[in-house]
Amino acid sequence: MRRLLGVAVLVLLLAGCATTDAGRSPVEGKKVAYVLNMARSDIFTDAAAGAVDTARALGMRCTVYFTGGDDALFISYVNTLAAEGYDGLFLSHGGRKYSHSLISSVLLLYPQLSIVTFDTELIGPEGEPEAIDGVTQFFQDDRELATILLDFIIEEVAEERPARILKLWVPDYIAAFDRRNEGYEAYEESGLIDTVAVVSPSVEIDPELAAYRAMMEALKTIDEGDVDAIWAAYDAYGRGCYRALAESGKDIPMVSVDISEGDMSLMAEPGSLWLASACTDFRANGEQGMRILALEMADEYESIPSAWIEMGASLITREDLPGEGESLSDTAPSSYGDPSELVTSPWIRDAIGY
Repeated sequence: MRRLLGVAVLVLLLAGCATTDAGRSPVEGKKVAYVLNMARSDIFTDAAAGAVDTARALGMRCTVYFTGGDDALFISYVNTLAAEGYDGLFLSHGGRKYSHSLISSVLLLYPQLSIVTFDTELIGPEGEPEAIDGVTQFFQDDRELATILLDFIIEEVAEERPARILKLWVPDYIAAFDRRNEGYEAYEESGLIDTVAVVSPSVEIDPELAAYRAMMEALKTIDEGDVDAIWAAYDAYGRGCYRALAESGKDIPMVSVDISEGDMSLMAEPGSLWLASACTDFRANGEQGMRILALEMADEYESIPSAWIEMGASLITREDLPGEGESLSDTAPSSYGDPSELVTSPWIRDAIGY
């Protein structure tokens, strides 16, 4: 079998050199991989850095792979890495149609393997959510990511109720989008918002370009007076939307989920229509996944508070953006990257400090 190191889209391989005394970490020398079924972007590169740095601090060797959303490649990586003797896998954005059967079959063949998932719904054979024993699932609090943006629109942007929203998202695409939609629909049902139109970019091309094209078409038929704000389910969609608004000349405020350096640059432009983002700290997400995986490999499940963990959302407005010489961690609300959300144990605190 061809080894994956020769075909990975991106590989980050660090020798296990723990910052603690030899033997203090029970996962010293373990070999782990972080497989992201996504294209490389600022936020996922941050997540990868958080995972790799955490693995190194705990004495592990970590390899990172991006699959660009190619489900077949993702499945191939998981099967091959398990066969190559990896001790743990951190799996991100696996598809709901196959993730449960994939992980179950891999663990049947390699019962000593530890697995953690991120933004991956495990749907059993009966079509219902079904946990897998020993596998910790964690997510962003996607419902809150949706609703804190809607609260912002209702309280800070819209002058009347219900707030009129142009919704930029894709249904039945990835688990995170559908979870965000649950929060969105609750506000629709309560009468707090009214969806004027839904714009769904193609999933076959670059998401920023797809959103730009879809919004350019939509804005031809939508007057700025008909909409209070645009709600974008994803920051790459937000960037495409921002470009479309600029070219159309229409004055419609917008908000989005997730945040990156590029997003913040656009939000900081004079007179920017991009007023707010809802996000988690993706570096902390990567760290959380690696911490959970380490505890699973050390058989310290008692230090993992639940088999289902969600990372809390933060609202970042233009007023929260960092200035020169600052980072978002310096200026964001205290909920952003809050270390109290991270699982820990005495030996992890010894290695990392918290």
